Amino acid sequence: MNEATQFSIIAFIIGLTYGFIAQRKQFCFSGSIKDIILFKHTRRTASLIVAISSALIATQLFGYFYDINFTNTKYYTNINYLFIIFGGALFGYGMMISDGCSSRHLIKFAQGDKESFFILTSLGIFSYLTYTFIADNFEAIYSNIVIVTTMATKVPQIPIYLVIPILLFLLYKSLIKCMNFFQVLDGMMIGLLIAVTWYFTSIYASELFLNISAQSLSFVYPLGKIGEYIFSGFNITHLHFGVVAVFGIITGAFISSKFNKQYSKKQMCDNSQQTPPSLLKKLVGGACMGVGGILAIGCTVGQGLSGFSTLSTASFLAIASIYISAYFTAKKMHKENALIACFVFDFEPRKACKK
Repeated sequence: MNEATQFSIIAFIIGLTYGFIAQRKQFCFSGSIKDIILFKHTRRTASLIVAISSALIATQLFGYFYDINFTNTKYYTNINYLFIIFGGALFGYGMMISDGCSSRHLIKFAQGDKESFFILTSLGIFSYLTYTFIADNFEAIYSNIVIVTTMATKVPQIPIYLVIPILLFLLYKSLIKCMNFFQVLDGMMIGLLIAVTWYFTSIYASELFLNISAQSLSFVYPLGKIGEYIFSGFNITHLHFGVVAVFGIITGAFISSKFNKQYSKKQMCDNSQQTPPSLLKKLVGGACMGVGGILAIGCTVGQGLSGFSTLSTASFLAIASIYISAYFTAKKMHKENALIACFVFDFEPRKACKK
């Protein structure tokens, strides 16, 4: 087994692990927003905060002990703030209209949701079109005065001593009782997986003498690359880390769904009294995520977990833009009776210490 094959197997296992965990607990950025607006439930929000916190702490520890320089990654170099903010807002709008972000639709597709397949296809196509358009028109785009004005060759890091207290405060507010922390450990496992992925794509890849850029999980660009892989006649040169990880995610979520059947399509709730977006609108949402995810250099996972774990200011702007846009889109959909939630994700009642 050569080095590239070894690394592909690791990428697949990382994706499979993420897919299994995310399906098991229905880990979801967009779902956390819906839970708050519709039911005032914060369990999935707490899971997200735990994921962000554990990814951040573990990644920084890996960086310290293994001397990983995160400022050389895509989250720091040649960042356009206009693209980051606009792309994030576009992605946030798209993920609420389409009823899920890129990672969520991978899980839903693995569970048997046919609509998610079409949404992922739309996302992948527009991801591919966006990054090829930028590549083909690079000089014209980056010579524009507005783009030049909003460019930064290097972005600053956020001091970790400012971030950790804020995350702890948000976690405290999202946990109804302190013992509820044990019900959101899926977030910790996903956060640790983000950090482990940084290690494998930087330290372990270099030990195998593979020319791979340091990266962690992200899904918009890989979904575009899957289209390239298919239309190339399944040329293995297109099977880079992110693509293999996506295949692993689908596999892991599919396996989990066979044991965790309450979230299958057959168990979906009745939304006949609501007016959810049509499939066409959801496809438009997928397209918005494809374009927005490329401009923002990542999705909810790519920026909210992987990027933010490096303490990049650009990642903070991206995930803040995604979340704000998604929240106000969800509020508008709720007023129009178009925001649906088919499962209730609240903390399970149990004996717990006082808050």
